[in-house]
Amino acid sequence: MESSSPTGPLTRGDAERIEATLLPTLDRHHLRLQAHCLATLKSIAAPRCCGPLPSDEEIQAWCGQQPALRDDSDFQDELLRQFQVISDQLNTLADVCGRTPLELTLDALINDAEAASRRRLAQGG
Repeated sequence: MESSSPTGPLTRGDAERIEATLLPTLDRHHLRLQAHCLATLKSIAAPRCCGPLPSDEEIQAWCGQQPALRDDSDFQDELLRQFQVISDQLNTLADVCGRTPLELTLDALINDAEAASRRRLAQGG
C-alpha cells in the first residue's frame, strides 16, 4: 500500500524506489531532496500539473500557511533559498527532458541521477 508519509510529501513507495537505486549514499540523499522538493512544489502549484514551478511569492505564501514555519522568518528565508537551488536543477532537467518542470516525475529524477553517477564513474571519479 502506498500512502503518504506523515513527515513529508513522498510516498513510502517513492522512498523505497530511491533506496533501491544503486546510487552512492550521497547521490541517493540528493535524489531524496530533489524528489521531496519536487513533490512539495507540485503541491504548492496544485491544481496546475504542467508549466513552470511556483514563483518565490507562491512559495512564500505557502510557507506562511504552514504552522511549523509561520513564526520563523529566518527559516522561511533559508527554505526559500533551498527551493530556488533545487528549482534551478529541476528547470534544467525539464529542459533536457523536453517537459515543463511540473511534468517531471520521480522516474526522470532517478534516470538523471543514475546517468550523472555513470558519467562520474566513467570519468574516474
